[in-house]
Amino acid sequence: MTSSGPNSARLLRLDSLTGVRFFAALLVFGFHALHYVSGLEVFSAGMVGVSLFYILSGFVMAWTAREDDRPSLFYRRRFARIYPAFIAAWLVSLALLLVSGNLMAWDALPPTLLQAWIPIEDAYFAGSAVFWSLSCEAFFYLMFPLIHRAMRRLQTRGVVLVAAGAASISLGVALAALNVTESPFARWFLIIFPPLRLMEFIIGVALGMLFRRGFRLPVPLWAAVVLSLAAVALASIAPYSLSRYAVTLIPFVLLVGAIATADLGERPSLFRWKPLVELGVWSYCFYLLHAMVLSVTFRAPRALGIDAPYLWLGVALILSIAAAWLLHVVVERPFEKRLRPAKTPRLDDDTRVAPSRR
Repeated sequence: MTSSGPNSARLLRLDSLTGVRFFAALLVFGFHALHYVSGLEVFSAGMVGVSLFYILSGFVMAWTAREDDRPSLFYRRRFARIYPAFIAAWLVSLALLLVSGNLMAWDALPPTLLQAWIPIEDAYFAGSAVFWSLSCEAFFYLMFPLIHRAMRRLQTRGVVLVAAGAASISLGVALAALNVTESPFARWFLIIFPPLRLMEFIIGVALGMLFRRGFRLPVPLWAAVVLSLAAVALASIAPYSLSRYAVTLIPFVLLVGAIATADLGERPSLFRWKPLVELGVWSYCFYLLHAMVLSVTFRAPRALGIDAPYLWLGVALILSIAAAWLLHVVVERPFEKRLRPAKTPRLDDDTRVAPSRR
């Protein structure tokens, strides 16, 4: 990496980090589409999109952290940002489960955000199969003030060593489990257990802190994109324990760093295209709803007798985007404005900040 002092004379935006979020959500969409459409085998590694979300989350939290912030205000902003849309999506999931006759007692668990801590499939997949990742995110947010305070005291070398240690734990566990057969418990420990997934978040935090201190990544954005796509393809044929984050971990770190470097240097970036940035803004709601939209949409072929899976996949994608927009406009945006602490700009969510070099 190279260092470059940030331009503190103006407000900087990292819109490409928002735009790439939609591609992360699209990977997960493709993974869940495998249940309905054949021929999408590359998306068997689609859950690596969650790993990209975790790295991005850590980066943005560190990049936008206020030096004098209080944990109580940070937690309130995170609650305002995440919880209203999540609860709305959970209520939709309850309605669909009730109509289908599949409602279980475990489905009342998601609002506690504790489901990822329970090694029982019906618990960690309660409500909707995507909700477990919000349980992990809640744990990350709980830990962030402690992690950030500790890492701020470190010299740059120390921050790099923390990131390397977190990567070693993440990759080491995946490699150690190479011969483990997929099972509900193995899935929980390798894919869902919050302390293990915390490692990806910590790596993102470390990267964000390095960028706050003026470091930039001398890797062309196109090269980072090609490497990430190759890693996703490789993950689709990798052993189970490597397929959800291990193969893509380093390429995704390079991708996030290259994207941030491109935006800060005002270099061309596809991810900064305005429609894509807007889709990135809706990506959280898209992520929350897409599995339910897929389920409902693919009931139509049976009802209408139209066997055209790729047609219905396109319909599901369009409906997922439309539902995401609706959830964003009706719930996410207005409730966030109401619940946020007064006079605190949304720096932690739209990646807008003018950092000072330390």
